[in-house]
Amino acid sequence: MFQLCTIALTGAELPPGSILSLDKKLLVEMLVYIINISLLTGVLAFLLYKPVKKFMAQRKERIAAEIEAAQKDREEALELKEQYESLIADIETEREEILHAAYKKAMERSDQMLFAARREAENVYNRALAELKTEKENMADEMKRQMIEIAAMMAGRFVEVSVDRETQDRLIAEALAEWEES
Repeated sequence: MFQLCTIALTGAELPPGSILSLDKKLLVEMLVYIINISLLTGVLAFLLYKPVKKFMAQRKERIAAEIEAAQKDREEALELKEQYESLIADIETEREEILHAAYKKAMERSDQMLFAARREAENVYNRALAELKTEKENMADEMKRQMIEIAAMMAGRFVEVSVDRETQDRLIAEALAEWEES
């Protein structure tokens, strides 16, 4: 600040029309300024250069370590992604195998059920045929028994009445009509 006031005063003493005069006093002051700036720069460089350099080196190392850690994390993430993708593919394959096995088991069980149902249907059919055959035999036996009864009735009527041929035909027709009704 002192220096500025001195320059301002010297400017007032200048002859009119000149802005700056290069006299001895100005040159000495300039030399003092240059020496002050050089000393200040030297002292600051001596005091601050090593700490700033050390700080910058540490910062550079920290940034390099962070970049390396980030790259390592990225590689690990890619490895994990590959592992997960292979696990998903394995799971998909296993799912397909399980579905195929379940489908195969269901088809086998379906075939067994169909086979059992066919066997049961065949058994029911055979029993029904046997029942029909038995029923048919029973009906034939019943028919024979009724014919014997009719024959016995007719013989009894023939014996009771000795009848001529015309009466015999009429009695046979009546007996057959009774037999058809029953």
